[in-house]
Amino acid sequence: MTPKFSIITTCMGRLEHLKESLPAMLAQPDCEVIVVDYSCPQGTGDYVAEHFPAARVVRVEGREVFSNWAARNAGAAQATGSILVFCDADTVLRADALTWIGARLKPGMFAHFERKSTMQFNTSRLRLGFNQLRGFHALPAQAFRRFGGYDDVLEGYAAGADTDLEIRLSIFGFKRLALDPGLVERVVEHGNEDRFRNHKVGIRSSYAAGYFYRKAKTTLVRMRRRPNLPLPLRRKMYEAAKQAAAALDGSTNSVNFKVDLEHEPIGMPLQLGFKKAKFKMSLHLNIAGEGAMEEIPTHIDEGATTEPRS
Repeated sequence: MTPKFSIITTCMGRLEHLKESLPAMLAQPDCEVIVVDYSCPQGTGDYVAEHFPAARVVRVEGREVFSNWAARNAGAAQATGSILVFCDADTVLRADALTWIGARLKPGMFAHFERKSTMQFNTSRLRLGFNQLRGFHALPAQAFRRFGGYDDVLEGYAAGADTDLEIRLSIFGFKRLALDPGLVERVVEHGNEDRFRNHKVGIRSSYAAGYFYRKAKTTLVRMRRRPNLPLPLRRKMYEAAKQAAAALDGSTNSVNFKVDLEHEPIGMPLQLGFKKAKFKMSLHLNIAGEGAMEEIPTHIDEGATTEPRS
């Protein structure tokens, strides 16, 4: 019988976390669990196949750098459930988590945890720990595929493909369902070194490039009224975003992003008074910073309730 839910979790260097979270995923009713071994150096696929045979293993081989988004897409491609649930390897679900989601997730909705609901799990008060549940998503499989899944041209821990998907869904009228933090028993605490170990792009560059890219992409998605953009254009835009982000070296407080979108000759230049004429459309964005800090804080101040969205 086809399951209602497909839980998709990914792993590259997080096997110890998965050992704690996978039993709770497998205990959920009416679901299949897909573990994506994204070239994990710890042999996650083999371990899961031996110790948790009820889980399905999807292997992505030959990768040296982790992409949670490419890994999730690979898992989703093999999923058979009508609702996809993306759950990180450090998240231990309560027994009734999917029952709660299934009773409330209606057509035209997607579910995620709001930022304020994640704070209780960050007992170490790491700034990045504040985002521990922000990548958890539940949405209809049909919608996920219609929107092209996660945008895996984005690179690095803080690039924000989860945010990108949420924005695109919202543009086309999908409603947000805020998840109850009581659906999670606990989050396996870990340091930032675990978060960054398998990424080659630093968080500053990753965040800046992702921010430029998402703003540009959102503009074009709204203009073109399409749920995603063609892959060649996305790659072109992200390369431009990475170049702009590289300028954030501490010597300037203003960074510009520019990408050429269309460049073509005008078929009737004489009407404009020229022998030849061409049309060029470009998109320009700017980030301007104020009050540069000598060092970025690693922990959240007591009493802080907000955190910049990645």
